[in-house]
Amino acid sequence: MPTTKFPLREKYNNVSDLTHTITSFLNWMEKQKGLRLCEAYKPQYEWYTPICGSKEELALEFFGIDLAELENENWLLASQLKNAPESLSVHASMN
Repeated sequence: MPTTKFPLREKYNNVSDLTHTITSFLNWMEKQKGLRLCEAYKPQYEWYTPICGSKEELALEFFGIDLAELENENWLLASQLKNAPESLSVHASMN
């Protein structure tokens, strides 16, 4: 059983600096060195096309974070804070 109600948010908070670093490196690699991440166009040929997905999403996937599920947790947290008594909302936003 998870120790937190929002395990993906916690995981994201733990890896967000690494995700930013990886994304920054990939952007640097593309702009400064002209290198891009590619995928096979067709397995039987040696043709490659640049990946179309977000570099940030790719890094999050590496860390096992599903962006859609993370977004759901964010909405759930926001709705809980909106419906919480004001004293709890102020305390929660300070953490």
